[in-house]
Order: sequence, then C-alpha cells, then structure tokens
Amino acid sequence: MSSTSGFNLVGYATSPMGLGEDLRTFAAMLDHLGIPFSVIDVPTDVQGRVQVAWQHMTTQDYSTSIFFMAATECERLVRLHPQLLTQPKKKVGYFLWELPDFPADQVPALKLMDHIWCPTRFVQQSFFAQSRQLTLALPLPVVQHASVGIDFRKKLKIPANAFVSLFMFDLHSTLQRKNPQAVLRVFLEMAKTCSDAYLILKVSRWQNMGADALKWLPRHPRIKVIKDTLQPGELTDLYLCANCYLSLHRSEGFGRTLVEALQNGLHLVCTNFSGPQDFVTTDNSLLVNWNRIEVGVHDYPNLTVTSWWADPDETHALQRLHEARERSQRGRNLAGLTLTKQFSYEGLANKYKPVLQTYMC
Repeated sequence: MSSTSGFNLVGYATSPMGLGEDLRTFAAMLDHLGIPFSVIDVPTDVQGRVQVAWQHMTTQDYSTSIFFMAATECERLVRLHPQLLTQPKKKVGYFLWELPDFPADQVPALKLMDHIWCPTRFVQQSFFAQSRQLTLALPLPVVQHASVGIDFRKKLKIPANAFVSLFMFDLHSTLQRKNPQAVLRVFLEMAKTCSDAYLILKVSRWQNMGADALKWLPRHPRIKVIKDTLQPGELTDLYLCANCYLSLHRSEGFGRTLVEALQNGLHLVCTNFSGPQDFVTTDNSLLVNWNRIEVGVHDYPNLTVTSWWADPDETHALQRLHEARERSQRGRNLAGLTLTKQFSYEGLANKYKPVLQTYMC
C-alpha cells in the first residue's frame, strides 16, 4: 500500500551528470523540509560515482513519483518497467529540453505524466506550446560545497597571477550544443596577445565515446584538460582557481555550471540565450550576442522537427573575455555572489513547500 506523505524520486541519483544533480538537489531540499522520500537510481555508464547520504530517505513506496530525466528517456524507462507508472497515483516529470521547439511526436512522453515541472521559463514555454498540460517552471537549488583545499593552479602548473578561464562540459550533452569548439577558438585568439591567459576544460563522460573522443582538443601549453571525475568539494576548488567562466553554448535548458560559477565569484562570459536568461543579467554577467541558426539533423538527440538555436558571435565573445580579464584584476564578481541566496535550499524550499503539499494530500 502506498504512503501519501512523501515522494518517490526516479533518476540518475549517483551519476555525475546534470540530471543526476537535479535529483540530488531536490532530495536535499526534501531533507531540509523533513519530507520523506525513496530513490530509484536509474543505471548509467557512470552510476555509483557520486556518494549520496540523506537523512529522510526511506525504502517505502509513496503515492507521488517524480521523474528527473528527459521525457523520451522516461518513456523508454516505463516501457521496460511499467510498474513505475501504474504504482503511483500521481506522476510528475521534472523534464529538460534545450530547444525552442518540442517535437509533436514526442508529446505522448509528456502525457505519461500528470504534471510537468522544469527549471526555466524557456523550457516551460517549449513544453506548454505542445502539450497544454500544467507545466511549472520551478528551479532547483544550486548549493556551494565546502572546499577540500586542492590547489588546482599548482596541480596544473598555472601561475598564481594568470587569468584563468574555465569551461565544463559533458560529451553526452552533445558538442554542438555545448560548443566547446567556440570556447577554444576565442581563447586561442586571446592567447595570441595575452601571455597570462590560461584555459581549463573539465570534460565529463568521455570514457565510453571511443578512442578518438577527445582527439579534437588542441595541444597548447596554456590549455589544461581535466578528465577525472571530481567530487563536489573538488569542483568548488576548481571554480575558486579560475577568474572567468566562458560558456558559448548554443542553448541550455538551465545552465547549472553558470550558476555555480557566479556563486563562486567568477566573471561570467556567456551566450545571452535560453534557460540562463532567468538568472544572468547585465549586472552579473558579460553577455554575448548571437545569431539564429538552424539545428543540424544530428546536432541534438531525438530531434524530429526543424528547430533553431543561438550561434554566439565569437568576435563579441573575445571582446567580452578581455573585459572579464580587466574586471578580474579588480577582484571577484560580487554581483554573481547574490545568486547564492536565490538558489539556496532555504529560499527555494519556501517557494516549493505549498506546491509540494498539494501532492501529499
């Protein structure tokens, strides 16, 4: 018999990926509110690499399940395990999509859920335009973890006074969308005239992509690549060693690393498009202009319609990167630090609590 006073959380609970972090931060928020929950950890190629421990996690079945994944992945999962749909009374999809258009032929995946939640208004508009079902834009907490004291500059042989740009990307998120190639081009152009400029690329989930997965990365003495899985405290140390976060994405559903960079006082240079527009401003970021271009056939997974995204203006991005270097000489990005409160457990828990209560009665 299902209990009503809690939630079943279904997703990539122990995998180092953005969708896994969505589940983990939601679980931590339930912990903060004292609401019990169970977790179904969906297997991935990197399952088990993130350690989790929650005070209010149980082994009970509850009457409401929340799925933290892409809608199409959810559809595949419940086809294999139909009890995930038949057991709970209420089903919520915390779904992500990263384009302005959601394919009509994938709407049945949305319709498996009673309600849809998503992190930003950009995603909300894409879903609602097709499904017309209740769709709430509810961002999740983004919380800083305590430093563990790793000196990444020393580890990577970067001078203490260098200007360091950072970008993190997951190879499974598709290179065309994350667009690290543009980051490299802009950095290499800057490096021609700024001998103190360094770039750190943090790459995730490359191991199963084949021997040539990272062959496209240029060999350059001031480009440092980190391929290891880092624990949350180690990621904090990585942010703290950098001056700037450079994201020339073509589209983001949310943009968690952008929030984390701002919370850690980095100067943010990013494409002024899609999900991050909910929290990036001219005060806290150096926004990059873009042109609209069509998404290629193989550029985005499960895309069955014609869609578009942003192509960042690399000349403008280079100008912005030089501005970030000048600003970094005056200190950290104080305007970005205000996002710590905006995305805190406490702040968002108060926003979520009345919503959650309607699913627990």
